[in-house]
Parts: sequence; structure tokens; C-alpha cells
Amino acid sequence: MRPEPLDKPDPVNKREPVALGLARSAEHSTGQTNAPSPTKSLHNSTDQNNAPPLFQPAYDPRKNLSSPPSELPEGYWFVFHKNSLLLPVGSTSVPVVQSQVFSDTLTTPAHETLRGELHASFMLPPALPNRPPVNSPSYQTSPPALSWILPFIQRVLYFGTLKGTPCWACYLSESSSLPPAWEAVNLRMAYGRLSAEELQAARFASHLLFWDRNTRFCGVCGASTTDKPDERAKICTDPACASVFYPKISPAVIVAILDQDRILLAHNRRFISKFYSLIAGFVEIGESLEDCVHREVKEEVGVEVKNIRYFGSQPWPTPDSLMIGFLADYAGGEIRIQDDELHDARWFSPPDMPTLPPSDSIARRILRWYETEYVPLIRGKAHG
Repeated sequence: MRPEPLDKPDPVNKREPVALGLARSAEHSTGQTNAPSPTKSLHNSTDQNNAPPLFQPAYDPRKNLSSPPSELPEGYWFVFHKNSLLLPVGSTSVPVVQSQVFSDTLTTPAHETLRGELHASFMLPPALPNRPPVNSPSYQTSPPALSWILPFIQRVLYFGTLKGTPCWACYLSESSSLPPAWEAVNLRMAYGRLSAEELQAARFASHLLFWDRNTRFCGVCGASTTDKPDERAKICTDPACASVFYPKISPAVIVAILDQDRILLAHNRRFISKFYSLIAGFVEIGESLEDCVHREVKEEVGVEVKNIRYFGSQPWPTPDSLMIGFLADYAGGEIRIQDDELHDARWFSPPDMPTLPPSDSIARRILRWYETEYVPLIRGKAHG
């Protein structure tokens, strides 16, 4: 099966992994000495000149709210309902709340709002000379106010800044229903819709809210917990216990198994669509990342690997994973799939590739590198 059209190479993948470090994996596959390849994280929030990221995490529990506020503080609002991010229908950005005084009362059907109320981003401007009145049809498609969420807020967390503007995360009660102008978006489907920095912040917020919801009570004594004042953690309110709980991160490895210009891909039974991807699995207690690569590969496809080297990493808040990508060379053995995990596994090489994972995943980034950098280098050596 022919591959899906690939996106343009990610800027982060054009910096060091492809041009310098990961190209060496072709040398590894031909038997040369293995050495670590210098690589960078697969975050998209920094540009090619290593400028500071536009999203900056921060911790200040004094700004967190445990009950609905009377009004929404200014900033970016990452609002979640049943594990999905809420966005205005068709919007390509999360809502931004800011205080703006209007010289008129908004009387359009979509905006029956008094002057001075808080609105979502792209808000109506104040009346100025030569500007249409606020009830003009040209304003009726502006995003709706965000204040409808106030009665449904369960918890508000301050978690950093985006472009210097505060970022807030909150989750709404399960019983709340969405107004017609809003939609729930799964974060996996937000790639390409939100900017890279907003998507990074949204994933951070999703992970943070999941942890916050699941640590309201002490896992040792059952007492309630509260925000620790000096670091991102929860502490038991019972002085006799005082147990501390940090955000949970579940590391998982994902590995490209290479044999000359071939790559071993598998279709997992849990995949909703029929794409093939890399071998992956969670790290066990007391296990190194490299040991996990060996074990997962052996368990799932029955082969041996060697020359394991790091590719990059990606936070994957489903709900709290950190995906750590590796490359490895095939060292022997026949493919024997783990039936309860996989539906199929086989060797592929361009141009005969299967349907591949979504473009924002680390799996697809590794595969993009494999097709655009690694295979041409291997085949060039073979013809040289």
C-alpha cells in the first residue's frame, strides 16, 4: 500500500537529528562502531535558531482556584470537558480572555453583552470613526464570550505563560453541556488546527488537570490534599501524614527496527484505523530504557536488536505518557507476533509503505526521517 502524503519536514527535524546525528545510523547499520547521536527533543515550540520557547511553564499555587471565580482572569484559557479541549466552532486558537471597555452595548443576537465584560479573543473593537456599528452583520461571526463556563468550573490552575500572557487550565463539571458555538476537540485531532506552541501548552494543561483530579485525596491516609507552596506537588493536609505527591509521568519507548533499507512495522489491535507503526511499550519498574527496548521488541515481534540509539522524545498526554524514541538495528530472529497485542507485523521499504501514523506523533517523525534521510543514504551507499 502506498503511504499517505507526508507533511513538510518539521523544522526541529531539519536541525541536528537528520543532518548530523541520526545520519550516523546508516553507518551503524553497516557494522561500524556505535556511538550516541546528539539529538534534540521533538517539541515544536522553539525555532531553528534555538530561541526561547513561546510557552513557558510556571508554578504559583496562590493563583489556583478551587471554586468558580466571579470573573475570568485575563489570559489564555485551556478549558477541558470530559478530557476534550473546548474551542469556538471552527477556531484555530484557544480563547484569550481580556478586559475591554466598549463604548456601545452589544445588541447582536450572538453578543448581548454589556460594556466591560470579558470576552474571548478576536473580540469586538470599540466604536471608532468610520467603523461600522457593533450591530453590523460584519461583526456577527466573532467568537462568543467565554463567561458561560463560570457556573461549571471545578478547578482553575495557573500553569505558565504563552507569548508572555498567563495560561489557565480548568475542567468543567461532567453534567455541563456545550453551547452551540463551542465544540469539544480531542487533542490528537488538534494537530494542524492549533499552533505548535498552543498545542504544547494544551498537552501540558491536559496532563496537569488529569493529575490534579486524581490527587485530591491522599493515597496513604485518605485525607484531602492541597497544593504544595514551593513546588508543583500535592501534600496531605493531615500533619501526621504529610505525604507528598508529584505529577505522574509514565515513560514509554518507541523504536524503529532497521535492516539495511527495511523497517519493521506493526499494526496494533488497539489502533482505530488500519495504519502501521513502530514497536512501543511502557517501561517496567527497575528497567532501563535500553532494556525496555530489547524486551518490548522480543515480546511483540520475537526478534533481536542491537546498536540502540536515542532519537528524541515527545510528551503524550493520553493521559500522562512520555514517549522516548529510539533507533535499533535488526540482529536476528524470525517475526513472531504477540497475538493479544498485534494483528500483523512485517518488513517494509519505500515506495511500498503502509498507511502511517498521524503527522504530529513521534512515530511519524521517525518514519519521516527514515523515508527522507535514512533510506536515500543507505541506497546511495549501496550504489556507491
